Amino acid sequence: MISSNQVNIYVHHAPGETRAVATDLTGRPTHLFSQRWSGRGERARFGDVMNARLRTFADHVQGAFVELASGEEAFLRLKTRDGLTEGALLRVVVKSEMRHEKLARVAQAEGAITEGPAFERWCEALPYGAKVVSDNDAEMVDAAFEDALASLVTLPKGGRLYIEQTRALTAFDIDTAGRKGRGSAGARALALNRDAAREMARQASLRGLGGNLVLDCVGPLNAAARNEIQSTTLNALKAIGLAAPKVLKPSPIDLLEASIPWRVQPLGDQINSDPSETVLLELLRAAQREAAANSMQFYELCLGGAVWQAYLARRNDADAAIETHFGGRLTVSESPGAESRITKR
Repeated sequence: MISSNQVNIYVHHAPGETRAVATDLTGRPTHLFSQRWSGRGERARFGDVMNARLRTFADHVQGAFVELASGEEAFLRLKTRDGLTEGALLRVVVKSEMRHEKLARVAQAEGAITEGPAFERWCEALPYGAKVVSDNDAEMVDAAFEDALASLVTLPKGGRLYIEQTRALTAFDIDTAGRKGRGSAGARALALNRDAAREMARQASLRGLGGNLVLDCVGPLNAAARNEIQSTTLNALKAIGLAAPKVLKPSPIDLLEASIPWRVQPLGDQINSDPSETVLLELLRAAQREAAANSMQFYELCLGGAVWQAYLARRNDADAAIETHFGGRLTVSESPGAESRITKR
């Protein structure tokens, strides 16, 4: 049971990956965490302070390209060179993580280099007070990640919200199907738009979105309703911990525009950055469920094509995870075809 001053964090330690979800005070998922292979070779995370080497100036865009201690390339904004030279060692803080076709962005910083497990730092950064951690709740975690990858979500009081991410913006379209309400058409529209605005904020947080968000509101809207939808959106974005939001009133054609700074890598980018590795981890989670349901059964994971290559690329990490989670009950072999599957043996 979640009290009025407490939120829950649900964690699933899967073979090769730790995933977690934090809920808000109503129990709805709002923030996701994922770390593969205990963080080995992972991207720089938002807020990390680390050393970097200045590699090349880019005066035409007022910045420079730096190499982070992890080996990742990042962009550093610089108004002037300010005595810096190529090859200089800098201390930087990650302002936004790498995402599709975009380098991580960093700024010069002072202070100690970030240490400690990434999961603990994620917990500390959540915009909530008291937190209770529940380990190995695979069902809750799976459901939250599926929610964050879905193209549509159902609003709590009925109606649906369709979500489509493009290069320029993320569009949110309201569908009234299944929505019931009382009062005038304007009152019903206002209630639906406010619910959709809150859901837009939750989904932006879950999915790791930034940049421009556009909500196609339902009419009719008068001046007071436009003000109320704007304030609802702004408050929802702030409450969920999305920093420095900007929100405009719905336009004459009922489009509400908002923007938030990019901070974390979007979940879709995390999934698609290495699709074969993602499939490998999904298979390992499926094998974990199978093994938990039948504690006496032995299994074989047959991997084909690109998934087998993904396993070979991470063989030491993968074998260590398999030994930890299965203790000899799961073996891995190469499939003669492209198909990958789990079989009993």
